[in-house]
Order: sequence, then C-alpha cells, then structure tokens
Amino acid sequence: MSNLNWVRSIFVLFNVVILALMAGTAIAQTTVEWRYFTYFLPNDKPTQLTRAFAEDLTKATGGKLKLTVFAAGELPYKAPDVVRAVSNNQVQMGDVALGFASGDVPDLNVLQLPFLCTSYDQFDRALPTVAAIVDDQLKQKFGVFVGIHWTMPPQNLWLNRPVAQLDNLKGMKVRAWNPEQVEMMKLLGGSAISITSAEVIPALERKVIDGAITSALSANDWKAFEIVKTGYMVNMTMGHQVMMVNAAEMAKLTPDIRAILVAKMKEYAPRYRQMSEAGENEARRNLLANKVNLVEPSSEDRKRAKSIMLPMWDSWAKSHGKVGQQLVDNAIKACATN
Repeated sequence: MSNLNWVRSIFVLFNVVILALMAGTAIAQTTVEWRYFTYFLPNDKPTQLTRAFAEDLTKATGGKLKLTVFAAGELPYKAPDVVRAVSNNQVQMGDVALGFASGDVPDLNVLQLPFLCTSYDQFDRALPTVAAIVDDQLKQKFGVFVGIHWTMPPQNLWLNRPVAQLDNLKGMKVRAWNPEQVEMMKLLGGSAISITSAEVIPALERKVIDGAITSALSANDWKAFEIVKTGYMVNMTMGHQVMMVNAAEMAKLTPDIRAILVAKMKEYAPRYRQMSEAGENEARRNLLANKVNLVEPSSEDRKRAKSIMLPMWDSWAKSHGKVGQQLVDNAIKACATN
C-alpha cells in the first residue's frame, strides 16, 4: 500500500469513527428524563396509578421520554409546594389537589367550597364549566399545562370518638387541608389544624386532633381504621385534582413525543376517575369490616350545614373578584344547588 492510500484509509476510518460518535450523541440526546412528584404516599392508590401512567408513557415513547415518579417523602416537597415545583422546573410534572395549592391559586378552589358540589355526578357536571378557567389561570400565572382534571372521593370526617349529629362537632379539633375547610369547622363550632397526610395518623394516635377530613379511600390507605371509631359521612366536597406539566419543558419535546404525552394523559383521565370511585367503594366496605361506624347525617343536619355555608360561598366569590364570582356562579348552576 502506497503512503497516499494509507493516509486515505486513515482519513476514511477517522471520519467513520467521528460519524459513529455523532450518531451516538444524537441518540443519547433524544432521551429526555423527567421527574414527577405526587404528594400522595407511596402505597396510596393514586400513586400506584401514576406509576403505571409513567411506565406506560415511557414504553409508548420507546424510552425517549422517561418519567420517574416520586411520592411523598421521596423528594423535599409537600403538597402546597407542587405548583411552584413544576413551575420552576424542579420537577417537570406533578399532581395536586387545588385545595392544597390555595396559597398560590386561591381563586381556583371553588369546588372545595363545603356543600356546593358533593358527589361524583355533580363534579362531572361542574368540571367543564370551571376547567378552562383553571387551565388558563395556571398557564398564565405559573407556566404550567394542565393535562388531567379528576376528583378524589367525597370528603368526610374521620373521628376517634362517636358522633351522631352535626352539633357533636362543636369543640372538636379536626385536621383540614384547605382554607375553606378551616372556615367550615369554625362555622360548625370546632377548630381546624393544618397538617400533612403523613402526620394525620400520628396526630390521631397522640390525640393532638379528634379527627381528620379526607376520603374513605385515603382513610383506608392510611389504615386509619386502627384508630378512628366513626366516619361522619357528610360528603362536604369532592377533591378537585390536577395533573400538571411544565409548559416550557413540554414545548421542547419533539412533536411526536409531545403528541404521545397528550394522548396518554387523555387516555388516563377516565382511569383516575374509575380508580377514585371504585377505590372509595372498596374502602368503605373495608372500613365497615374493621368496625368503623359510618354515620349518615339526617336530612335536617345536611340542610342546616348547607345553610350555614351559604354566606361563605358569597364572601368567597366576592373576595376573589370577577374570576371567583364566575366560578361560583358556574358551579352553583352545574350542581343545581339553590
């Protein structure tokens, strides 16, 4: 081989190596790794479904978008931090009940107003009338895209003492998780303490609180039946949840991967609804089997509780301006509440 041919061979080999390295770099760059934070505990049913969503999304994108889910206690965030954590790109996705995010978006918490929308059917009717406003406000204020709206089951009172009627709540200290519940307990003659989900059971054990507001689904997931004696089934509100994506990071995805992400969120929306309702029914059966007394309020107590809350709806709407008034009007109309 002549010197010229040898040099040409080396040059060709060098170019092949460079092209291979560039191709490898391009492949590596097509893999995007995102973090997802859920405030639910690791073994809670919503967390289990979110992990299934993440695995399905990663598989559907051929590993080009890898989503890792972190539950409560696995990252240094709590429920009230989720909106800002997603907005600031500390995590790229997250979920939160709007009641927990009331510090950031107090004017979007309309479906947490006590005794306004109190069933799955009412929530389903109200959601289309408020979702677009919620989506727009979160995008404009925090740069997040809402992928899924869903609801946790009806919120009830889980107490470590017997309760037979509304007046029995007077003087009780109850864990609440949004300002509307705090005000509700005050109007009913009790008081509210704000603590995280992970703190509820220890607080009940130490009798720091007399009870907690949550769903039967969560109460059962926490094994609260080992402590609580009574579920006072007032169905005060549903638990409006949103799954959020950092909009700027979402825009960086290639169009095909972004389309898969949107399609998967659309696919999983009814699955969250199904998980919520089926989980609630199963939880109630298990709570009964574990000797928790599920007390249904009388129709008189329900009417009285709602009448006590009516001025609260009005003051809430006025305090949140045009957006708040529009949301309350829409929710009242949708839920057919006089």
